[in-house]
Amino acid sequence: MNAVFNRLSRVAEFIAAMALAAVFATFLIQIFSRYAAKIAWLMPIPPISDWMASLEPIGWTVNLISLLWVWIIFFGCAFIVKERDHVTFDVLYLAAPSGVRRVLAFVSALALIAAMLYSFPATWDAIFGNRLMDLKKIPTLRMPFTGEKIAIKWLFGAYILLMIATILRYLWRLYWLVRHGPPKTELEELVSDDAQTGDTP
Repeated sequence: MNAVFNRLSRVAEFIAAMALAAVFATFLIQIFSRYAAKIAWLMPIPPISDWMASLEPIGWTVNLISLLWVWIIFFGCAFIVKERDHVTFDVLYLAAPSGVRRVLAFVSALALIAAMLYSFPATWDAIFGNRLMDLKKIPTLRMPFTGEKIAIKWLFGAYILLMIATILRYLWRLYWLVRHGPPKTELEELVSDDAQTGDTP
């Protein structure tokens, strides 16, 4: 099962990397289109300098960068960022014995799943059930094949993906807690690694 999760994690990292690359490429296009006319005189080849002088700033780049950036953030939080990578206030949790940590982890996972499930219908309705979200379009972006303007709901749709992934992740966490107990703290992992390698602190 760990091998499957590792493979899926690699796929998610690749998708996020490609999206970041698209953001960077779009950003470069935006800069070039904005300043090409001003630096056209530096180009010694007349056809290229004439083409650069005729360029005007491209409007869709700003909206595409914003759309991709929102999706990268929520996609990354949903599928790439690990539990321990989030900012947490866990001083009391880490100081508690294993049995107490197990109960605290179980209760917190249940609370998060309950909150997500409770808010999911209203969130879905606000994003995908709201006619205004469907009518309001991102002015400069169009669907690749249909040519229709992209509805603003797809900007906020990334949060729905995060909610689904969070529910599934914490359901798996509940299963893990029942089977294996609370995850080891960093200190416990260090001690375990030292014991396996035969090192002494």
